[in-house]
Amino acid sequence: MDRALIFVTLAFATMFFIAREGTRLTKERLTEIGIAIFTFSCCFGRMYIPIIKGDGEPCGTFNSSLAIWPFYAMGVWLLWIVAREKQWRIRRPNIWLFFIFAGYAAFTLINPYNMARRQSIVEVFYFLSFAVFVYLFTNSFSVKTVLHGIYMGLACTVILHTLLAILYPILDFEAAITLFDSEAATRSDERVGSVGTMGHPNILGTYASYYFIFFCACFVTAFKRQESAIFAGLSFFIIVMTASRSALLAAMVALIAMVVFYVYRRYKLLSLQSFLKAIIPLGIFMALLLQGPLNFLFNDVENLDDMTMSRLLHYYCGYEIFQDHPLVGVGVNTHLIYLIENSSAMIFEQVFDVTDLYQPEEFMFSNPIHNIWIILVDELGIFGFLPILGFIIWYIATFKRRTRRSRNRYYNILNISGLGVVFCWLVQGNTDWAPLTPQVLNLSLLFIALSLNRHYAAEEHLEFETVESSRRRLRDQAAQEAEEAEETEEVRS
Repeated sequence: MDRALIFVTLAFATMFFIAREGTRLTKERLTEIGIAIFTFSCCFGRMYIPIIKGDGEPCGTFNSSLAIWPFYAMGVWLLWIVAREKQWRIRRPNIWLFFIFAGYAAFTLINPYNMARRQSIVEVFYFLSFAVFVYLFTNSFSVKTVLHGIYMGLACTVILHTLLAILYPILDFEAAITLFDSEAATRSDERVGSVGTMGHPNILGTYASYYFIFFCACFVTAFKRQESAIFAGLSFFIIVMTASRSALLAAMVALIAMVVFYVYRRYKLLSLQSFLKAIIPLGIFMALLLQGPLNFLFNDVENLDDMTMSRLLHYYCGYEIFQDHPLVGVGVNTHLIYLIENSSAMIFEQVFDVTDLYQPEEFMFSNPIHNIWIILVDELGIFGFLPILGFIIWYIATFKRRTRRSRNRYYNILNISGLGVVFCWLVQGNTDWAPLTPQVLNLSLLFIALSLNRHYAAEEHLEFETVESSRRRLRDQAAQEAEEAEETEEVRS
């Protein structure tokens, strides 16, 4: 029933977009609608079809089976565009990226300590196929078309998530929890939260933090400023309704990063002007929010202590794995299986009795480690983790340079969104594993990939004219000239 409702919702959104255009519907607008529907589909946690089952549960941060995700269906359309309209005249792919992906795939699959290679194949196949999708995506559309489509899709996402957040927890309509995910579950403590279409409050909070910074980027670049301000406010409301403290803090830090790195980009990062005009005012405003209207998220001291203790014990489990295999790790998507099979983790039974935590074994051995950096270093080892860490540092360090090189507002929005994703990883990734779920990666990796596209950065900020609109303009011009010629002839006669 949940997947049926998803397809009905997507069909309704498609008809709405088409009906809204009416007689103004052109090929370019149809393309934007296609991108919007794809972007909208990424918000559904159950929007995948399992095809080959992997090893048994648990499955780590990824599913335990190969699955068809929304970008697979989008890829079929992209192949048709590249073959039919582009005549296969596309840019040559970056050969170094191919070697990087192939190297990581071989690195994890031949790892002698990998205890569940089938589950590693699930994650490797996802990343390789997503890279192919992004390559086709950027070769098929201009940055203006992409930005307009993403905006429409995320606006639709915000509206749906807002309605679901009002139904639950505000109106306490519990049936809204499982409307789009029959296996969805909210928290069992007093800090109930909206799950939206993602299946869990933390995953929804992570996803909402990404489109929150996207609409903030639209606002600061003066792109549909009034609508963007409304959608950014609704996005922040959704984050609060999830009661995800890590997502809330991540969104705030990403907002500060956007202001410092883009709004006041003419100043040095650690200059006095940056502190006086950006960091200090925003910090004071956010502190007042946390101490005032949002204090209810942090006033449950007992819950905070339990969650902190559980996470610290879980981090120590990750340290045990790292001690066993520090250089090459245990293989992607397998750290939880390794933890369960490794008898050294059972020494925590003594700690469990001392801390008096509620069913700590269930938490430890049924949830991935709530820290994406520990997960990465455990599964990839030092050899695989250091290049990723180097990429994060390089991405932040080169943000201003990418911004200076581009005069395209559409690209700048995507560039800011990518920066926000990275800072959300840095903040929320230290306390949660939601940023590594494929449902969330569909959007975050898309922002990162588009922000690194040099061809998008080089595009001029012009209103691109489609073939149909060009022909229509020429026909109108010819008709006007014919009318003027007839009038002239009548005057002469």
